[in-house]
Amino acid sequence: MPRDSRATTLPSPDLDRLASRIGDWLIREARFFDNNTVVLQEFCTRVAAAGIAIDRVSLHQRALHPVYRGVSRIWRSGGGEIEELFLDHGIEKTATYLESPVRGVVEDGDSYEWRLDGGGALPFALLEELRDQGYAHYAIAPLPYTVGMFAAISWATRRSGGFTAAEMQFFRDVLPQYSVVAELKALRRFIGSILDTYVGREAGQLILDGQVRRGDTKTITAALMLVDLRDFTMLSDRLSPQAVLRMLNQYFDCVMPPIHEHGGEVVEIMGDGVLAIFNHDQERSAAAACGAALAAAEAGLAALAARNQRHPAVQLNAGVALHYGTVSYGNIGSGERLDFTVIGPDVNLTSRIERLCRELDRSLIVSEAFAETVDRQMWEIGHFGMRGFAKMQRLFEPPQD
Repeated sequence: MPRDSRATTLPSPDLDRLASRIGDWLIREARFFDNNTVVLQEFCTRVAAAGIAIDRVSLHQRALHPVYRGVSRIWRSGGGEIEELFLDHGIEKTATYLESPVRGVVEDGDSYEWRLDGGGALPFALLEELRDQGYAHYAIAPLPYTVGMFAAISWATRRSGGFTAAEMQFFRDVLPQYSVVAELKALRRFIGSILDTYVGREAGQLILDGQVRRGDTKTITAALMLVDLRDFTMLSDRLSPQAVLRMLNQYFDCVMPPIHEHGGEVVEIMGDGVLAIFNHDQERSAAAACGAALAAAEAGLAALAARNQRHPAVQLNAGVALHYGTVSYGNIGSGERLDFTVIGPDVNLTSRIERLCRELDRSLIVSEAFAETVDRQMWEIGHFGMRGFAKMQRLFEPPQD
């Protein structure tokens, strides 16, 4: 139901003071909040408590993320949780975007408002929906950022008569400070997601914590996994570049999700190779770390087999090596170009083991250290000499079904 048109509104001088107070709060306190969802919740709560009749506020932000293009957050009066909508890539070509008020703000950079309590036609389906829900007034404005991302904020009321001119001025006065905080929170999320995407979750957190100098490393004991696609050179020679990319992505979609699902970290994507670690720490024993690596390897190979049944024309087969050892984890490189990776003899040994998968016609081979640590029976394959290692290496595999 629309609110009573006689609802009290603050006089203009009080709204001026409120805008100053809210703006000061945004800069002094809200910028330290965890994310934009919390900022929006607290902002709307304070504005509504001050007597401004907001019933719906939405924050729209573009995102630089591999999975989604943007995020819309919607606050509604009544005390419920903020609704978060993650928008797919390509949203700009859909009716959801093309037939929305956000499009005009994005393309023109202007602010707009519509009275919804009349009987006339409205330019967007969203406005018609809001009118059906009892809203009387809707406004939307851009939040200018200093970088190439975009944001917009809208506010609406059910109060008969809509927002007053002084209330509209209040929002115009407070949005510059809100924009500063919203950009800060978006950049923090953007930096974290970019680091997660390109260097991994754990490495990204270490970088954010300050591990950024060359030579900044730590020694960790972990289960190591190296997955390599067989016959990649032959496949790429006879397929088009676009087909090769599709094939590689299908391969990665099979072998990488199980690593994350079992608590592993993809450290490097090296062409068609994937290097991952499963940490042994206070929260996970050595046996559990190796068990997680083995489960991820078997799940990845099973996913490849299922993919090959769906696409028999181009078969994808991989070799997986598992080892348990100690590595240096951190920054190597030169000058301002560094790589966050794992290095050490145990990484080299894992690579040598993986190369034997083709020679021995095995899809999964584990080292002696891994076989002795994991809580699963392993069958010995034999002793093998490996380049760079004086000692013969005993290699194992899981029992065949």
